[in-house]
Amino acid sequence: MKINSININNKYNANNAKGKNSVAFKGSDLTGVSKLLAEKVYPTVANSKPYQKVVTSLSHTDKSFTGLLVAESILLSGFYMFNTVRNKKIKKEQKPQMLINDAMTLGVSTAGALFLDDKISNMVTKGTEKYIANRTDFYKQLGEKNVKTHINDFMTQVGEAVNKTGKGLEEGAATAAATLGEHLKTLVVKEGKTPKTFQITKDKLEQAQNAIQEAIKTKPAHEAKEAVGAKVKDLYANLAGRIEADKFEAGMRKVKTLIIFGIIYRYMGPVIVTPLANKLSSKFFGKKETENKK
Repeated sequence: MKINSININNKYNANNAKGKNSVAFKGSDLTGVSKLLAEKVYPTVANSKPYQKVVTSLSHTDKSFTGLLVAESILLSGFYMFNTVRNKKIKKEQKPQMLINDAMTLGVSTAGALFLDDKISNMVTKGTEKYIANRTDFYKQLGEKNVKTHINDFMTQVGEAVNKTGKGLEEGAATAAATLGEHLKTLVVKEGKTPKTFQITKDKLEQAQNAIQEAIKTKPAHEAKEAVGAKVKDLYANLAGRIEADKFEAGMRKVKTLIIFGIIYRYMGPVIVTPLANKLSSKFFGKKETENKK
């Protein structure tokens, strides 16, 4: 027995043409459903411990989006398989073939999608970084608003520090340097990693912090503020650019995963697996079906 696709939309349209199974939704009905979801369902789910544990786990990996797509596929395929088993309108001898097809399609598609997604990740990352590197000024300007609060906070501390003397001056300079380090910590490339566009080394950050402390402690207030401002201008511009670059990079990773999963789950998986499922069905269940017809 071969497994053929069923055009559900055509069946539904035919029923509608006869005046059957038609459902009319009113605006008030949809509003009520939306209100129920917003006020009851979503808050309940969001505040539940299982949901929060899942979100926490996903936040610790850069493959959370991929994991969600796999989970969705398993859930949908499981739903179809469950309904195949319990559907009394499907002939008993047809069910094994349909279940084999669903299970094989899910398994092969998932394995293929995960394999391909992992294999081309480096290629996509390199291509994305090359694109960003050719547009550094654009990303710096695009991200300026994201670092204005950081800059204002930092320069406020510098202003407070240069107006002090003695121990207060020392502490103020150290505080300003520490604040700079906190603001730029996401910009520092990890040891052993290849720097991305805008990233800096730990040594470069420490050199900037030392220069800032020295300027605050040795120069007059006005000159110190100007010197420090000029020194950190490029560092904060790099931070702004990297923030926007990370957003773009994350988006490209999601697009890459969506395309791969869409192609394999919707097209390659079924096209490759269905003929194999038909052969397995014929081998294991074909003889029994022939005997039942005699």
